Amino acid sequence: MGSTGSGRFSDYSGTKNADNTGGASGEDRCRQAFSCALEEVALCDFYVTNSDVPTVGTQLTLIHARRIFATTLSGVKVGALPTTFNYLASCMKDGNEYVGIVRDSGLKPLPYVIVDFTVK
Repeated sequence: MGSTGSGRFSDYSGTKNADNTGGASGEDRCRQAFSCALEEVALCDFYVTNSDVPTVGTQLTLIHARRIFATTLSGVKVGALPTTFNYLASCMKDGNEYVGIVRDSGLKPLPYVIVDFTVK
């Protein structure tokens, strides 16, 4: 009925233990493209300053500042990535950079931005 595993982080994908076993699924999550709806768009600098959201086709990049944020190329915060993407912090620390293109955005019912990201 319950889960199986050792109760260590090595049970999870991408993490190996000292003897180099366990966890690795063979895929590098740091190199995978992904899409997401940004969070806290109405609280970020882009919306606060412009009372608008970036248009479809706008290029964004990611920064890690306590949380991972999508920013314009000039560094203006547009929105935060959902916490399910927190693993990207270690990817970015390892030198991976990410660029994205706004796929959808709007103001109603609340300001929103959906972005497709890939490794630069």
